[in-house]
Amino acid sequence: MKVSVVLVGAGLGLRMGGGIKKPFLQIHGKPIFLYTIERFSHIETVHEIIFVVGQTEIQTLCDRWQDTLNAHKVKKIVPGGKRRQDSVYNGLCQTGIDAEIVLIHDIVRPLVRKEHIEAVINRARESHAAILAAPMKATVKETGDNLYIQRTIPRNNLWMAQTPQGFKRELILKTFNQFRNGDREFTDDAEMVEKAGYRVEIVPGTDDNIKITTPDDMRIAEALLG
Repeated sequence: MKVSVVLVGAGLGLRMGGGIKKPFLQIHGKPIFLYTIERFSHIETVHEIIFVVGQTEIQTLCDRWQDTLNAHKVKKIVPGGKRRQDSVYNGLCQTGIDAEIVLIHDIVRPLVRKEHIEAVINRARESHAAILAAPMKATVKETGDNLYIQRTIPRNNLWMAQTPQGFKRELILKTFNQFRNGDREFTDDAEMVEKAGYRVEIVPGTDDNIKITTPDDMRIAEALLG
């Protein structure tokens, strides 16, 4: 089995502040993107990684990191698009036609566990579409516009979606081709697959697979990666 990985890091990262985009921020002297790439490059079935970044970052990556990226199975660096789904599509189009499974992962989730990556691969191979998610622990309230509570939503069957999200390559390309030119923005890749009428399986994950978005997230990642 061959697995291709699309690592998405083309967003602006405005919530973090400062002049450096999130994937390039350093934790203990190493950029976030490299922590994440290493998590996937050590998976035996992963045979290629496609790194999607902003157009302005490509030259810097090639000049400074090319040898390191090559050593970690990064086959191509491609520019992102206007929306996240456009960036993902650019990466998907560069995956090898011999890949059975494609994993899509946020580059700023550097703490994903090896066993969870492998679990998503295995479930995607069996059920065609599977995502990593953590069970909801908080009590969820739904309100109206006036902020009065309308109902409490039972959390028994609620999950917080994470990445990686894994799909059979033919399925995910077919789905993106169906929706990519529409106006609707999808919050994650699984939502698009669900909209196309396919079932998506949950692979239970853990809360430490955080997406680094704010300075508080950086402090948590620094502690966990220390």
